Amino acid sequence: MSATIAGPRARRSLHVWGWYVGALGVVLNVSPNTLLSLFLLPPATEVWVRMVGMFLIFLSYLSFASSRSGNAEYMRWSVHVRLSVPLFFVAYVALGWAPPALLPFAAVDVAGALWTQWALARDARG
Repeated sequence: MSATIAGPRARRSLHVWGWYVGALGVVLNVSPNTLLSLFLLPPATEVWVRMVGMFLIFLSYLSFASSRSGNAEYMRWSVHVRLSVPLFFVAYVALGWAPPALLPFAAVDVAGALWTQWALARDARG
């Protein structure tokens, strides 16, 4: 069974997404408290925040690889995952684990996922 190859629009959306999550990952590794302060979260001194950054860098690599290969299946899976981010962020805020300042970042995930979904559909139509 061969993978479906995505067109240029979907590839571009994953390429841009790769830069976004990669940049977040680098910031979390180099200067994590800069980003945490934007969410009104207390400074972190533990390694966990840098580990999250590492995972974002890995996700960035997978997004770039998907963009280069045109793996439409991975792109569709990424849409599902990115659309689930608001569910988690809203739960974190509702449970008092995070401030509401976290929610705008969920909007970025939704916008990126919708862009990829639109691009996949548009590329499929030709």
